[in-house]
Amino acid sequence: MAANPTASLPPPRSEVGVIGWAQRNLFANWYNSVLTLVSAALIALGLWFGLKWVVAGADWTVIVKLGGRFIIGQYNTEAACPGQNCFWRPQASLLMVTTLMGMAWGIAGGGVTRNIALAVGIVAAAFALLPYSMETMGLDVRLLLAANLPALLIGWALARYTPLGSAQRVTILGVAAFLLTLILLRGIPGVPGLQPVSVIYWGGLMINLLLAVGGITISLPIGVALALGRRSHLPVVKTLCVFFIEVFRGVPLITLLFMSQTLVPLAFPEDFPQNSLFRAGVVITLFSAAYMAENIRGGLQALHPGQAEAARALGLAGWQTTMLIELPQAIRNVIPAIVGQFIGLFKDTSLVYIIGMLDIVEVGKAFILGTPEYRASSRELFVFVALVFWVFTYGMSYVSRRVEHHLGVGRR
Repeated sequence: MAANPTASLPPPRSEVGVIGWAQRNLFANWYNSVLTLVSAALIALGLWFGLKWVVAGADWTVIVKLGGRFIIGQYNTEAACPGQNCFWRPQASLLMVTTLMGMAWGIAGGGVTRNIALAVGIVAAAFALLPYSMETMGLDVRLLLAANLPALLIGWALARYTPLGSAQRVTILGVAAFLLTLILLRGIPGVPGLQPVSVIYWGGLMINLLLAVGGITISLPIGVALALGRRSHLPVVKTLCVFFIEVFRGVPLITLLFMSQTLVPLAFPEDFPQNSLFRAGVVITLFSAAYMAENIRGGLQALHPGQAEAARALGLAGWQTTMLIELPQAIRNVIPAIVGQFIGLFKDTSLVYIIGMLDIVEVGKAFILGTPEYRASSRELFVFVALVFWVFTYGMSYVSRRVEHHLGVGRR
């Protein structure tokens, strides 16, 4: 009879689990151990003094005092909306966003999309529970904020049980929602309840998000077109694309924003409706597109020439080789650079104060300068603003990492 095989012994406890991970990554040798202990001490000190200031030393009443002005600036003031309540317009736009997030969740079926959709819906609805008086935050405002959770579920149901549940239709609805948001916020002359609100009263985080969403959405296709044009064999097309890219990359964004006050109107008829928001959006989009073009071009140049040769051997036309073979791989390879550009674009929206627009940073700065009794709380104010920017930029970075993992970026 054959002897029973000897049962394999489990690995030592020092090589598995938390202990094994710490041994491999933190205490592999003497200098790693020293670095780990020094870093742990510095982190502990930072947390001790930081949390002590946050909990006991900081005065956060300035955040409560500003409240909704962080989000919409002076949009709902009497000067902006004389004789009417305009606060429902940005809230209606938020409901559209929440519904679209629910639809994206229904299409994706879970994962990171579900987590982001739930976070948006729950946080938006939680604002209805802020401890403000009814005079400061009325019942109508609270109900509209609380409606974000039902809107999220409605969007999920629309994606699961109606023909709207496809990526193409949700994309079209997203573009339509963005345009409808601009119409709602701007207003329509002669329509009761939708009297126009000048963009000089738009402000807060609303400005940053509108410019970022519009810039990200438009700069990507423009950047792709510029990258392809720069690689073109047509001298005129290549020269124009190179000129555009080098000009916008060689001039600081602040300078371009100043120039937009006089140069952008020259590109449109005299009777074309223009405003500072439109000009800022055009400049930021074109500035980002120039950098995006170089990111895409780098991805195209990283492809092996055999990709195009194989496509030609299969009888594919030039445009088919570019659109179906080269471009998808190039974009996949430069996802980190593209998302980095998107993050930079979002942060660059804070520069619109140069042309007189009060974004979230400038709203806080103007409040501090105009209210002497709160000047001692400027640190708390700007720490809060920095935290807001970090939440959005980290969210984009997190989604990027998940997309890279899903597409296998960096793996063969």
